[in-house]
Amino acid sequence: MNDKLMQSQKLLRDSLFELYMQGGLELYLAGTRGLKRELIIRLETSSLTPEKGEIIHYYAINRWDEEDQFDEWAKPLVALSAEAERILGVTNSQLEYCRSTDAVLEDFASFISV
Repeated sequence: MNDKLMQSQKLLRDSLFELYMQGGLELYLAGTRGLKRELIIRLETSSLTPEKGEIIHYYAINRWDEEDQFDEWAKPLVALSAEAERILGVTNSQLEYCRSTDAVLEDFASFISV
């Protein structure tokens, strides 16, 4: 391989490495919030079937930034059955002072659309 080609390849490799390092440093300094966002979403319902229940737990977390998360319970319109309380691990008295499903859903939709 001739010297000019080897020097050109080394320059390209060094430039790409420098670009990678600067991008990595910027990402590190800025934090990952907003730069890469992949949400893991978990929803829990008040019943075993969607026809009878409603979403009462809204949870989402950015897999790249665990500070970027949403986690809120909502008060169901119809009280949980004893079986639902057992399965969910939450009681009607714990949900009594939560916000309505509509209010939580609105904030959740805003959170995931950022």
